[in-house]
Amino acid sequence: MASVASEATVASQRGSARADARRRPQDAATAAWLCAIPMAVAIVVAIVVLGPALGRPLAPPRHGITYFADVLPSVHPEPTEHARFLIAICAPLLGMLAVALAPRWLPRVPARAVGPSVIATQLALVGVAIASIVAQYGYRFGALYSGSANVVLRERYFSPATLAVAALLAAATPYALRSARGRASAAALLRESRGRRAAACAVAVVFTAIWMLTAIHSDKEIGNAISTERYNIEFTLGETFAVLDGRTPLVNFSSQYASLWPFAAALPMLAFGKTLLVWTVTLSAVTVVALVAIYGVLRRVVRSATAALLLYLPFLATSLFQTAGTFQNRNTVGSYYAAFPLRYGIPFFLAWLTARRIERRRTDLLGAWLLFTLAGLAILNNGDFGVPAFGATLAALLWSAWERPVGRSALRLAGAALAGLATAFALVSALTLLRTGSLPQLWRLVDYARGYTIGGFSMSPIPGIFGLHLLVYLTYVAAIVAASVRVSRGARNRVLTGMLAWAGVFGLGAGAYYVGRSDPSVLKYELPAWTLALALLAVLAIRELARPELRRTAIGALVVLFGFGAATCSLAQTPAPWEQIQRLTAPFVPTEAEPDPHPLVPPRDAATRRFVASLADGPSRFVVKRGAPVAILLALGHRVADAYGVVNVSPYTGIESMYTVERVDAAIDALRRAGGNTAILPVPLYASLFDAFRRQGFEIVTQRGLRPIAANWVRSRPWLMPWPGEERAVIKLVDMRHLHPRALAAG
Repeated sequence: MASVASEATVASQRGSARADARRRPQDAATAAWLCAIPMAVAIVVAIVVLGPALGRPLAPPRHGITYFADVLPSVHPEPTEHARFLIAICAPLLGMLAVALAPRWLPRVPARAVGPSVIATQLALVGVAIASIVAQYGYRFGALYSGSANVVLRERYFSPATLAVAALLAAATPYALRSARGRASAAALLRESRGRRAAACAVAVVFTAIWMLTAIHSDKEIGNAISTERYNIEFTLGETFAVLDGRTPLVNFSSQYASLWPFAAALPMLAFGKTLLVWTVTLSAVTVVALVAIYGVLRRVVRSATAALLLYLPFLATSLFQTAGTFQNRNTVGSYYAAFPLRYGIPFFLAWLTARRIERRRTDLLGAWLLFTLAGLAILNNGDFGVPAFGATLAALLWSAWERPVGRSALRLAGAALAGLATAFALVSALTLLRTGSLPQLWRLVDYARGYTIGGFSMSPIPGIFGLHLLVYLTYVAAIVAASVRVSRGARNRVLTGMLAWAGVFGLGAGAYYVGRSDPSVLKYELPAWTLALALLAVLAIRELARPELRRTAIGALVVLFGFGAATCSLAQTPAPWEQIQRLTAPFVPTEAEPDPHPLVPPRDAATRRFVASLADGPSRFVVKRGAPVAILLALGHRVADAYGVVNVSPYTGIESMYTVERVDAAIDALRRAGGNTAILPVPLYASLFDAFRRQGFEIVTQRGLRPIAANWVRSRPWLMPWPGEERAVIKLVDMRHLHPRALAAG
């Protein structure tokens, strides 16, 4: 009997040992935390050692990019920094590998060392967060960033009060989750119903529309806007007017921000008027829909309309973060149309469609093909954010398909992705063939990227290791690794898994925009992607804190909630609708910086119109002909051409986008092919620009006729025609090799 009892005891101990072995911290999340510091060390070593060598192939080419001498001080190639960024984005791959191999190596880790190691890693994360906040407060951005030796910029992003409130919110969350009354109240608040779903969606739409009121402008009001707002609008509005003026992006026009959105924006302008008000209302409406699409993503993630709204409102406020100006008259990420909707619009629609597909557990190839067709259009619209959105969509579908064989799923998705890319190209080709009879020239997708990223124009280095940029990067890495952990666990909420992967991959890819031009204001344009990843991680953090057995990871969860709390404080920037209406209807107040009430409207007087729109027909005769080709090298040159009844043949939005000899030559070639011979340039100008025109045989128009362009162009005494806006005046050049242009000879 005793022997039987003894054997039973031994067997029980063995079974208990096996059960303990199974219960040992072999969880994928534990593996991720244990590997975090070794992975960070490996990445840092690779960045330091391999960065310079890998950067050599990314050095600026010796031919093809010839900057004007006057802009050379703004050229700062960063091949090593770009190579180091490419190494840094490999960190999630190491995390995924560590999680996938955890069953093999984690049981060998002494059980006693696991808990302290995980906690130590989380404390290190807290230290990194504190060091980044302190470093951000200490940075001074000098001439390299401000463009002036006398101007030093400081950017804190979140005030001390914001950080204090964020800490309080993070600290209060665990107590609310552990309280029976708090859980009951939360359950009642988050209960789902058809009425609550409709109400929450309505609140999301209304709040988004209120926020986007700050982005509405009119030609009568824009004179009161802050200078950065007016300046940025010239380029994005100019791309839409290029389409209205007959240019076709990807064929005879290089878009800096978007190649496809200008076509959509042009349609309402044809119907309701070619005004700034119609244009801003159109793009703002698209932005509202794109942002509300993220509410749709969050609702599918948390399966509660109320909970999704609580996540969405901080996301909304931080996505439309104020970048400059006053509370009433401000510049925001939302009014910087290059960000919303030109870059973020299609990717956010893609995120919603991806979440919808994952939620419905669709596996059909037709749906995947259509999804990747939209992803292909995102690439053809803007490669900077389109390529990351394409990769993010592919990653989300792969991460959420863990129940099926990975190899088969990957092959099916790869086929759908290739078919989608081909379809997108076919659709855009049909559009360009109808307009011009030509196929898209794909090199125009990277025309600006070559000048900026490879050539180094207007680039600036990351100010240091620590800062908000590091926290943004770590958020994306955490999102991808968290998605991998959930795949390893077999987590049921596949939408959350897939969208964590989507947000992480998209954020890392889109982050290249800041890595190239590490201006403190540019980082604000990364906030929409960052806050989306943060909101998804906050869902995980709240669930972790609600489970008492997972206290080991509580510190990391609190760090996430601290970041989301800081985003929540952005709601304090919510605009008052009545103040925005007052802004739009306020009378013009002239200032020294902006004396003209209509800086974005071409002058309507006959003298200015004739000066700009006429072609030279001999050395002393100028002729105005409707539809004649002119190179109007202003940011709004295509709007000017539309107003004056001529065609601006320039393939770029103004001389500020033509900072290389090759681009000026391209504009001159386009002018000659169209049969024109006159170019309009803004004043002031950099002197070396005139060398390109002088070499091509151009002379300058003066009050006494045509004169050769002097080495110092001011000495030629050009005819200065007054002009509104930043330029203040314009001058005219004539191609002496084509004094009798073909456009006039044709009658």
